[in-house]
Amino acid sequence: MTLLVRDAADILDANIRYHHAQGVDLFIVADNGSTDGSLDILQRYEREGIVRLERIEGSRREVWAAGRTRIARLAHELGADWVIHNDQDEFWWSLTGDVKETLAAIPDRYGLVVAPRTEFVARPGDDHFPERLIYREARFLHPPKAAHRTHPRIVLDHPHPTRIEVEKDDPSDPFSGRPGLSGGAASHSEQPDFDLVFAPTYPLRVLHFPIRGFTQYRERIELASKVGLLDSKDRQGIRAALEEGRLDELYADVALTDDDIRRGIDEGWLVEDTDFRDYLAACPESLDGPPPPGSRAWSEERRRRELEELEFDAMYAITRYVRRRGTRERQAADKVRRQEQRARRQPREDESGARWRPRARLPRPVRRLTGALRRRSNGRS
Repeated sequence: MTLLVRDAADILDANIRYHHAQGVDLFIVADNGSTDGSLDILQRYEREGIVRLERIEGSRREVWAAGRTRIARLAHELGADWVIHNDQDEFWWSLTGDVKETLAAIPDRYGLVVAPRTEFVARPGDDHFPERLIYREARFLHPPKAAHRTHPRIVLDHPHPTRIEVEKDDPSDPFSGRPGLSGGAASHSEQPDFDLVFAPTYPLRVLHFPIRGFTQYRERIELASKVGLLDSKDRQGIRAALEEGRLDELYADVALTDDDIRRGIDEGWLVEDTDFRDYLAACPESLDGPPPPGSRAWSEERRRRELEELEFDAMYAITRYVRRRGTRERQAADKVRRQEQRARRQPREDESGARWRPRARLPRPVRRLTGALRRRSNGRS
């Protein structure tokens, strides 16, 4: 499992203990300048032999791209079979045993497993989060996460399925284009890329705890401000609240009250889920202790129902996320095309060195009026 962290002391120990009980053998953790005690936690587990600690300096953009690729390739060098790209506030839950067993059961021909994601909602209070945060979204519809087989040339800038690929010397796309219009020989025999084929099964899901209490919320906003995440126009209100000392007001709006929870359950978009809380509480303090049963304790009826629902949520999330990704790529391509068109319309020099630019095109109603006046003056009205 790879983790890219910065100031995660409130949740890092729980994340490592939980996933070690789920069968994760080694954590490759890249720290990006933590100052809150995260390094003490990581160094303790490093002495236990289950954490490989890397320190990565740089901006958020640099760390997210080069840093993630670096630790993903390091996992291959250290002999991992699978790599789970995780965040400090996310917990992978297997519906068919534990995470290690689930990945080991994936047929060799598949190289990437999609894990749908849901969020536990924020609640008032500041005590340890697992006891208080037991209500989550009913469906797993957020952009999914992914685990993949290791590869020496893996490349990613984000741990989502559409952002993970294998670096290729020849980026050609076999079997693409319209028949007869490719301008060359038919490509029916070209070898497609089989390195990271999606597995057609969804036995893993991700439980996300983004807001765990007011103290953590305030620290998250302060860190976001430091790295420039509050500079955009749509986040000016959050920045103003931070500067004016009003974050408690924002948190009061974010954290759901008991009435909010009851209404969400009645309306069907919230459910109570104590599986994670109970599993984490049963995780042994000693790394050699026996893990809790987790989903092994479920009835077969519940397992079947949960797998069916997660499969639908996975297909929804993939459909929406891939479509949105494609739309963004098209928008980016359109933006480049418009910039090129504007560049072609820039003033140029003729052979004499004089500057010229195309004449401004009048609006259509004005063009119609001037045309009518011109025809009338020529006697052709």
